[in-house]
Parts: sequence; structure tokens; C-alpha cells
Amino acid sequence: MAKKPPAPRRSPVKEAHHVLQDALLKAGQGGDGKDGQLSKHSEIAKSLGVSPSMLYKWREPAEKGSGQPNPLHRTALLIDLTGDTRIVDWLARRAGGQFTPVEGEAQNGNLDKAANALVREFGLLIVDVADAIDDHRISADETQELREKWDRIRKRTEAFVRRCEKGDFRPKD
Repeated sequence: MAKKPPAPRRSPVKEAHHVLQDALLKAGQGGDGKDGQLSKHSEIAKSLGVSPSMLYKWREPAEKGSGQPNPLHRTALLIDLTGDTRIVDWLARRAGGQFTPVEGEAQNGNLDKAANALVREFGLLIVDVADAIDDHRISADETQELREKWDRIRKRTEAFVRRCEKGDFRPKD
């Protein structure tokens, strides 16, 4: 059987101004046409304490914008300057999710073995969940332990998927 060529990564990181543009367009949907969208954008600008024109300038590339970095650029700079990803985690939690950093380079080696190790680790987590709910209550310590194990699995799974996206396949040993 022929080896599949590596697939390109399908979700490149968008430029900040594109993300803001998409968010504003989504926020303006459902209104009464263009007037409803303008009204919603005016409400957003007022809530942020900026002019509607500033809001629209944030939708442009930095070199064409107002000269003021948009909120996403400023947040990225704050993270770079502090070196603290808790800012991103806080934002992700506010949005109903959780930030999963990829730590270091993905491990080299056989992808089959890496997949099997992930499945095994996930199976052990399921056993831990079953053990924790066996007495129909989960203590704070059990909760913390489950969170730590889950976070480790998420990071390893993210590293695994990135290897797949890069086409990092090795023949079976």
C-alpha cells in the first residue's frame, strides 16, 4: 500500500485583525441587515469605550490601522513580556474552554507506539474516574489528581496530533 503524503496543517493561525473582523461580523449577524450590524457594532464600541471608527481600524492590518495595536496584539505582547500563559488560560476559561500549551518538541519515535501509549494512558484515566466515583462522591484531592492526569493527556495528545499534521510518520520497528 502506498504511503500517504503528509497533510498540510488545516488551521493556520489567523492574523489578529482577521479574528476581530470575524468576531464583529458574527456579532452583527441576526440584526436587521446593515443597520442592525452597525447598531450592534456601535454598542460594542461604546461598551469598550472606543469610537466605532477605532473598532473598524482594529479590523485592518496593523500597517493600515490607526497606529494603535488592537486588543489581541496588546494581549499577545503582554503574554510575551510577562512570559505567563495564565492570561491565555483565563481568557480560555472565560470562553468556556481551557488553554492547552504544547510543551517542547513532540517526542520522536514510532507513531504507532505513541498512539498505543496514549490509548493506554486514557484507559488508565477512565479507571481512575471509575474508582473515584465508586463511593458516589469525589474528594477535592481526587478532583485535583484527575485534573492533573487529564491535563497531561491533553498535552501529549496535542503533541501527537501535531506530529501527524507534520507528517512525522516512521515505519514500524
